[in-house]
Order: sequence, then structure tokens, then C-alpha cells
Amino acid sequence: MINSNLIKNVEFLNKHNSKQNLKLGSFADMNQTHSDVVLEIDKKGTYEADALITETKNLKLVVKTADCMPVVISDGKKVGVIHIGWKGVENKIFFKTIKKFNLSNLKVSIGPHAQKCCYEIKDDLFKKFPESTIQRQSKKYLDLSREIERFCIENNIDFENSSICTIASDSFNSYRRDNTDLRQWSIVWI
Repeated sequence: MINSNLIKNVEFLNKHNSKQNLKLGSFADMNQTHSDVVLEIDKKGTYEADALITETKNLKLVVKTADCMPVVISDGKKVGVIHIGWKGVENKIFFKTIKKFNLSNLKVSIGPHAQKCCYEIKDDLFKKFPESTIQRQSKKYLDLSREIERFCIENNIDFENSSICTIASDSFNSYRRDNTDLRQWSIVWI
């Protein structure tokens, strides 16, 4: 279990934690499809979205990842979770989500995800994200969190980004490494 140092009531759970061991109570999760759908909710359930926001106390929001970024946000009044892979970066789901928050109080925490050390890409993604691509020898690697990190720094938003790479660390599920259907759970609540 990895707790955020920035946002109260957030947990990033690795593959050694199972949902059977969690006492979630009332929770909401998503059928994630790499969309740009952002929903504000007030009750438990499973939603067709890639970002959830709530002001409801003790309603735990869950995002599941295995290389994509689990992004948790809070402004003290609302909390949210966002599932962001390269398609989410492309469709700007982070920026669509934070429009619903008070930016002057916003805190952003990105959990373990595929990092620029190991997230190898081909030319198609290099063409989409040239500023977020690192080239080493003849290979290209994507820095998924670069745009969010830059935005937060430029706008003085409290920000933290896990240095754990899900591809490199055997403690985390990685679709790219193992082609697994298993996911980490990132959970936030008020």
C-alpha cells in the first residue's frame, strides 16, 4: 500500500492487496475505455467513464490501472479519480476534469504507472507526443505525466508524481510487461 503525502484519504494499492481484503463500504468504480467522459456522481455503482468526481462523504472513488496513470485530485470540497493512458493524454481528460474543481485549492497526485524509463513507443505515438518523448539510442520512450506535471508547476498547483514504474517493478501489475488482466486500485474519498 502506498499512501499519498499530499491528499488526505487516498490509497494506491499494489497487486499484493486484493479487493476481498478491502473494506470499501460504499464505492464507485468505472468501466474504463480510454474515453474523455467525466462524471460527477453522488452514489455507489459502476459508471461508463474514465473520470469520477464526488462531494459525497465516505463515497470511495476507485480507478484501476496496470500501466496507465491513476490520477487522484482534491480541492478540499470535491475529490476525483482519473484513468489516463496515452489516449487520455491525447483527449485531454485531465484538463476536462479539473475544470470542475477550484484550481486555487487543487492538489494532484499521480500513482505508480508506466514511466519514461520503460514505456517504449513506436513512431505513431512519437508523432502524437514529440515533446513528451525521450529518445535513447534508437528507442523512444513516453513520459505520460509530463504534460500534467508541467501544467501543475506552471500554475503553482500542489503536485506529486510517484517514481514507481509499473513495468519495472514486479510489485505492480503491468499490462505491457505481463499482458495481465489484473489491476492496481487507487482509492480516494472525503
